[in-house]
Amino acid sequence: MACETEEPVPSSLVVEGWIDAGKPPVVLLHKSYPLNFNDTNASLQSMIEEQLVLFGRVAIFDGTDSVVLTGRLDTNYMPPYIYTTTEMEGVVGKTYTLLAHYKGYDASAKTTIPKVARFDSIRVEEILPNQMRLTGYMSGVERDGCFLLMARKIEDKQYKLCPFGVFSGEQATNGRMAVTIYCPDFSKIGLEPDSIKKEESFIPAMTFPKSSEQGYSIKLARIDRTSYLYWDQYMAQKSTQGVLFMSVYKNLPSNIENGLGIWSGFGSTTYNLRPSQTKTFVY
Repeated sequence: MACETEEPVPSSLVVEGWIDAGKPPVVLLHKSYPLNFNDTNASLQSMIEEQLVLFGRVAIFDGTDSVVLTGRLDTNYMPPYIYTTTEMEGVVGKTYTLLAHYKGYDASAKTTIPKVARFDSIRVEEILPNQMRLTGYMSGVERDGCFLLMARKIEDKQYKLCPFGVFSGEQATNGRMAVTIYCPDFSKIGLEPDSIKKEESFIPAMTFPKSSEQGYSIKLARIDRTSYLYWDQYMAQKSTQGVLFMSVYKNLPSNIENGLGIWSGFGSTTYNLRPSQTKTFVY
C-alpha cells in the first residue's frame, strides 16, 4: 500500500509569546517549516538559521500605551532570539494586543492576564534513594480553571513545561487538587540507573534529584482556555512523536490571526526550593 504524501504548506509566521503578571512580555518569532524525515542534523541547523526572524517588528498595546519590543540574541531560548522590553509589565485583568510584522507577514493576537494561581503547599518526599517526588496542593480551584506547570534550575532562565503539566479544574474534588510536579529533562544529575529496580525505572524520569545545593524554581500559571487547548494538544503531539502512523504535522489550536502559535497571559506564582529532605513547604 503506497503512502500518501502531503502537499507542501506555505510558510507562516509562528509566534510564541507570553506576558506574566508583574513581568515584561517575551516573544519568539520564526517562520514555519515542513520537516522532512530525510533532514540531517546539518540541514536542521541550517533550517533554524533560515527560519529565525531576527529583524521583525513586535509591538504590544495594553489599551492605553503601545511599546515596541527590542530583539536580541538569547541562547537560553529556542529559537535563540527574543523580543522583549523593560517599559511594560503585565497586570492582572488587562488585555494585551500583540502585532508582529516581518517582511510580507503580519500577525496579531489578544490575551488577558487571568488572576494569579497559587499552591497552598508543596510536599517533597524521598520515594527512592536520592529521588524526590514533589506534590503541589491547591484549594478553591474553579471547574473552568486552566493551568500550566513549569520548572527550571535556579540558575537557568527559561522554564520548561513539566510532563503532564497542563491541567484543568475539572480534575478537582470540592475545589481541592493534589498535583504531582514532574521534572522536565534536566539530564538527571546524580541518577544511577543500575541502582534502580527494573520495574521502577520509569520513576526517576519524573522525580527531582535529591540535592542540598541544586535549587529549582517551580512556576504555576493560570491561563485562558485557548492557551490551555494549545499546550494540551502540544503535549499530546509531543508524546506521540516517533509513533508509527501518528501525525505530528497537525496545526495546534491558536489565537494568532494570520499566523501560528500562541500569545498567552500568565497569572503565575513561582516557588524556589532545594529538594534535600522530606518536608512540606506551606505558603
